[in-house]
Amino acid sequence: MAQPMDARTLSKLYAIDGPFVTIYLATPSDTEDAAEQLETRWKNVVRDLRDASLDEATIDALTAARGDHGRGGTRVLVAAHGTVQLAMSLPQPPPQEVLVTGQLPRLVPLLDAIKLQIPHVVVLADRTGADVLAYTSGPDPVEAESITSDRFPSRKVHAGGWSSLRYDHDVEETWDKSARDVAGLVERVARDIDARLVLASGDERALQLLGQHLPTHLIDAFVEIGGGGRARDGSEGVIADEVLRVLADTVAADTVELLEKYAEARGQDAAPAERAPHLGGGRGGGRAAEGVAATIEALRKGQVETLVLTDTRDSDRTAFFGPDAAHVAVTAQALLDLGVEQPWEAPLDEVLVRSALLTGADVRFVGGGMEQAPAEGVGALLRYAD
Repeated sequence: MAQPMDARTLSKLYAIDGPFVTIYLATPSDTEDAAEQLETRWKNVVRDLRDASLDEATIDALTAARGDHGRGGTRVLVAAHGTVQLAMSLPQPPPQEVLVTGQLPRLVPLLDAIKLQIPHVVVLADRTGADVLAYTSGPDPVEAESITSDRFPSRKVHAGGWSSLRYDHDVEETWDKSARDVAGLVERVARDIDARLVLASGDERALQLLGQHLPTHLIDAFVEIGGGGRARDGSEGVIADEVLRVLADTVAADTVELLEKYAEARGQDAAPAERAPHLGGGRGGGRAAEGVAATIEALRKGQVETLVLTDTRDSDRTAFFGPDAAHVAVTAQALLDLGVEQPWEAPLDEVLVRSALLTGADVRFVGGGMEQAPAEGVGALLRYAD
């Protein structure tokens, strides 16, 4: 089984010394000349890399890892010292293409995309079995299993006569046993990726029986969607749209829940001017940080449980970091005062994310238009209050 990409995997990149080159390359596949477009785009990338004086070994390694247009969306590449450290595809196109070098890899866009891709299992079922696909990040399943029963009888014939009821009963029993087999497979695959959702499409009776045989801990995760079943009948696009709809609804609900929790921890009943200048006061008892300075202070202390970044944060603002996770500051002088010999400057959100991941904190990206969102587009839920 392929290993899923997650924040813990990305955090390992921080153990590598820079400089890094990071590329987010659009790889659309929905045009007739997609291959030619990608070739042209990559030639431009290589030209820009050479203009930036990148060594040929790293350029060759990136070219070998470029991939093709077949998966659509975005190709993400991170390289350092002649070696590609990360190469993966995302199903969605990039908000903007990126080619950047620096002492940190540019991971915020990737982490933001990954956070939208909730681990889930898609089940395409009929009355004899199912195809079971597991997704974590990227356009391809990390696990794909199928199960088909060869039990007999499997289809009602409605022939009438004295034996028809007995025959129909045997068929129902066959379907029920098949559903048990599918439920067992779904449970195993869902456990492999710690799935939050099981999205099932296909024959109505098969889905009804599957829902009856799923283990208790998956009942709330089970969602029936429209579109079709195992047959390749052109319904794949409808199923994909249904999956995306459910995932988007789940992300939206998660965002509301997170911001409500943040507002409670910060003390939403207090006006902004009444809050403590560094750690949020009020009803939450100081279990939230609001703003850049307060969040950096909490990261330095290892207090952050969840870093919250909104789309209103200043994308042009920078911060400084040193070798350790606690080496994070608004100014280089602050790190020099801590004994850091060489402070490095990088985009603020990348510095914050690095410190958060290295201290085991979660990172969440949310919209900034809600009342509960943190000031300056930066905040944190804390493990403990001072």
